[in-house]
Amino acid sequence: MTKLICLDPGHGGYDPGAVHGDAREKDITLHIGLQLRDLLRRVGFGVIMTRETDSAPGGKTEVNADLNERCRIANAAKVDVFLSIHVNAGGGHGAEIYANGNGGPIAPLAKGIITNVSTVCGTHGQAVRDGGHNGEGWRVIVGTDMDAMLVEIGFIDTDDLSKIQTHIDEFAPLIASAICTFYGVSFPEAAAPAQKMPLNAAAVQTVINELGMLTKTASDAVDIAYNYAANSLRRALQMPITDDLGKPDKASADLVANSILGDHWKAAYDQDIRDCYHVAADALRTLL
Repeated sequence: MTKLICLDPGHGGYDPGAVHGDAREKDITLHIGLQLRDLLRRVGFGVIMTRETDSAPGGKTEVNADLNERCRIANAAKVDVFLSIHVNAGGGHGAEIYANGNGGPIAPLAKGIITNVSTVCGTHGQAVRDGGHNGEGWRVIVGTDMDAMLVEIGFIDTDDLSKIQTHIDEFAPLIASAICTFYGVSFPEAAAPAQKMPLNAAAVQTVINELGMLTKTASDAVDIAYNYAANSLRRALQMPITDDLGKPDKASADLVANSILGDHWKAAYDQDIRDCYHVAADALRTLL
């Protein structure tokens, strides 16, 4: 049976999380979460995301409602494991992971994740901590029906940050490897080329048509971003490209990837359509 995992990139939208200089927790966690999503899907896991853009789940703008929505998403999908990804603050060093008690049935998984992740910034005190009713009482741990964990990869306000930024693309493979080991799934070499998400041709055409409609009311700069997004879908299916406006500026790429396509992703009812928005948004994020 395919295991279903819910990934929760911490914070987002109205809530930047911990901030130090130009570094924002919500950006770091989303970067890791999206990479981890793709790695896990590649080896056969089902993955549910609480957010895939710079927005809070369900468009919430208040902390309690935000956290409750993350729990609702996981509970409604009846996932097997919930993992929330965060970056710490407060002047410490190293990674830590929270679970219910010592982790219960997933104690070896929690230990495996923190063992792998701590190779970047080390461990902050006790590696596996009680984040349930007897510990910190993290909402996403006590409010979810399944085994749940919250990992802090390091501290944003110490020299951990430079290590996190230097090794940002290593966290997803480290976590994915631990998950695969726990479930007895073969994990490919990290250096192997990532497998592109397969797209449905009809869904691709639907989204391209929607992007074309959006250009009718957009500025020239945003038009370029829409064109770039549409062409990323055409390239994914090796469709001919008749109109290439080049690369958009960062502001337009950010607007379309993290706001407009994010809103369309949330409104889409069909997973094939959502997958198209994933690919288009991720193509724009490479420019940021």
